[in-house]
Amino acid sequence: MFQVDLSFLFEQPSIWRTLVQTLIILTPLAIALSAYGTWRIGDRRGPLLMAGVALYLLWMFWPAPLAAELVLPGRAVSVIGWFWLVSAWGRQAKWHEPLLLLSNSIVLAILIALILTTGVAGIRDAMGWDVPL
Repeated sequence: MFQVDLSFLFEQPSIWRTLVQTLIILTPLAIALSAYGTWRIGDRRGPLLMAGVALYLLWMFWPAPLAAELVLPGRAVSVIGWFWLVSAWGRQAKWHEPLLLLSNSIVLAILIALILTTGVAGIRDAMGWDVPL
């Protein structure tokens, strides 16, 4: 689970960093639920987005650690992949069916929680308020 590590963002381990990591992992899963709903209403972009989520999660949870020279490019791929998934979800999000309304609302709620949690974690880390776990 090396690619999931956020130690390069925050100086100290804390409950906030753990929460941010959890929300980052939950985002692709919620996007997969939204893609499934999109596929169920007959849009052919749903399976493509589900495949993108599967590839991203395979990359994030790859069991073998990366070589030292691949750590920085690996982190860049992780961040770019996450933003690609969120932007692909934004391009295909539809709100006219109850299943789509529910699944897209879950994605949106996770993204809002992620923004707020990252802000709180960044402020607490910058001010030195976090007690290490």
